[in-house]
Amino acid sequence: MGSSFSSIGHSMTRRAITSGGTTPAWVPSDLNVALWIDANDSSSISTSGATVIGVTDKAGVHSFNIGGTPNLINDLNNKNVLDFNGSNEYIQSSTYYNTITGGNHFAIGIFKWDNVNSTSDSLWSIETNANQKRDYSMSSGANNDTWPGELDLDGLSSNRISSTIGNLQQWNLISLSRYTYQIVGVYFNKTGNQIGLRVDGSNAFTPVNDYDNNLSQNQQLRLMRNRASQELDGRVAEIFFINGMPGTSGTDMTHFEKAEGYLAHKWGLTGRLPNSHPYKSNAP
Repeated sequence: MGSSFSSIGHSMTRRAITSGGTTPAWVPSDLNVALWIDANDSSSISTSGATVIGVTDKAGVHSFNIGGTPNLINDLNNKNVLDFNGSNEYIQSSTYYNTITGGNHFAIGIFKWDNVNSTSDSLWSIETNANQKRDYSMSSGANNDTWPGELDLDGLSSNRISSTIGNLQQWNLISLSRYTYQIVGVYFNKTGNQIGLRVDGSNAFTPVNDYDNNLSQNQQLRLMRNRASQELDGRVAEIFFINGMPGTSGTDMTHFEKAEGYLAHKWGLTGRLPNSHPYKSNAP
């Protein structure tokens, strides 16, 4: 499966962000961060030449196995990103971690896809070892080098995560552009009974007000890999999971919007946010 590298818990500090971005005052560790991979943090990515041989979870929770030989390259506004070739290259949690409590979860990151040859090509997925497969995958929904997008849920016929969504929800409002870095995030808000997905600060589909059964607690990250071990050709700048709601109460999106603003300002992608976004001009 390739090399593995154990995560090391450590306290987070706010570090200056240079070249192509500003310094957000808000950082993911201001919330209950359950997983955090940052390709531009040299203290958490180990390499041999350009090949990535170790990744540390900045949340101090997960350890990771590395499939194949993904590379660390300087690419996005003079910052380092992880580059995957779509053939047996991925990063995957070494076991199943209890990172979701009470069904509240959101995950967000910056991604670029280069080639798609399967409807199941995924930016990331979470796979559970629970006997109720309540997990998900952020999939392409196409096999012809396009990305209309779909949120794939478990294949249960009853006790589903959402009876409205069922097995999948198509992204019918926004798609992903080829060779383009974009901010992509999904949220499962049990408290507000809502499931949604956003690209560059806008809804990819109208949020579904039907979250029936919680995501399973024990989950494994599969980065640039789906739950059936299909890999994606593309690049990742940063991704983090939050164990909690996307906002302060109900269907409020305050925390999620801060996460979008943090990523946009740090990585120099504020131009991708809509003008109405609360962090279009200023970092959170």
